[in-house]
Amino acid sequence: MQCIENLNEPLVQSALTGLYDRNIEPMITHYNFCTNGSRYAGEAGIPTIGFGPSKKTLAHTRDERIALNEIEKALEGYAGIISRLYPMER
Repeated sequence: MQCIENLNEPLVQSALTGLYDRNIEPMITHYNFCTNGSRYAGEAGIPTIGFGPSKKTLAHTRDERIALNEIEKALEGYAGIISRLYPMER
């Protein structure tokens, strides 16, 4: 299975804009660990992004840990992404 990054995909653009709205500069890269995204994007063909707190080198390891401020920043990021994917009428 191959991961293809298409930064012009509408889902990606909406997510990036939501993050930028919250003054979050995401690192655009790939995961070197397994997620359910491999099923959704790879097998089912569903556009998929990954966004989360902490460092990817700590994810799914014996020493996995995260600082409270990283969780708070991720919550802001999730709110930004959601606000762009599902805008509310004002």
